Amino acid sequence: MLEGSSSVLRLFESNPFPEGPPTWVRAVEWQYWFTTLEEKRATGAFWKREERGLYAPELHLGSQGVEAVRPLP
Repeated sequence: MLEGSSSVLRLFESNPFPEGPPTWVRAVEWQYWFTTLEEKRATGAFWKREERGLYAPELHLGSQGVEAVRPLP
């Protein structure tokens, strides 16, 4: 993604970075659950989610390649 690789961008429905690759990326982990029938009827939502935290450190493309900016705790 940081290099604008076409093989990576093909994983998206459309290119989320039409003006060029992002400077920074991060991966966040989410936990998903299906809603109950009552929750679905009340909210219209099929699932609910909770953020679990960073899945990978924040990364950028430095002079030596991909570099971690802040390691995981």
